Amino acid sequence: MVKVAFLVEGDVEKMIIDDLKQKSWFDKFNMEIVGETVNVRGGGNLCPKNISVFIDQIRTFAPDFIIILTDLECDPCISETRNRLGSCDICFLVVAKRTIESWFLADSLLISGMCKKRVSVEFPEDTEQMPFDALKSLLIEKAGTGPGNKVSFARKALRLGFSVDNAAGHPNCSSAKYFVRKLEVLARRSPNS
Repeated sequence: MVKVAFLVEGDVEKMIIDDLKQKSWFDKFNMEIVGETVNVRGGGNLCPKNISVFIDQIRTFAPDFIIILTDLECDPCISETRNRLGSCDICFLVVAKRTIESWFLADSLLISGMCKKRVSVEFPEDTEQMPFDALKSLLIEKAGTGPGNKVSFARKALRLGFSVDNAAGHPNCSSAKYFVRKLEVLARRSPNS
């Protein structure tokens, strides 16, 4: 069994990872999630001078690999985000395109259930507005109610069955697909190779 620990940018990412862990979702990858999900509480804290402290904290859990889950936000590309963060020998970066809330937009079953009608967002990672603002507009228009703040919306989405697998199955949600593929690859990888 591969031991993995998570370092995440914020509260919503932590909620998603903790929910997946609680539901034993990682079992299908033959992964044991070790330690607490470390939340750096904002992308500004994911910089070379700060990240090493968090990585040292996670190393105490003795993981084989550390997955860093962050948002692209306004960086022009994933390479720039990767360069900004630096690297460590057992770290792997997963960048949600624009923001993690695009994954909620990509789960058509979730959004349809919330709107009580069939709704599909064609390009959840490429919305005119930031994904949470697009989500807010969509819910107000289709369901007649807003989502609240990001954390309260995430809590509700998880309670209603948000599925990373559904998001990864969306034809235009490449970052959720990459997250699942990265887990599949790490599951087959020997920690000592």
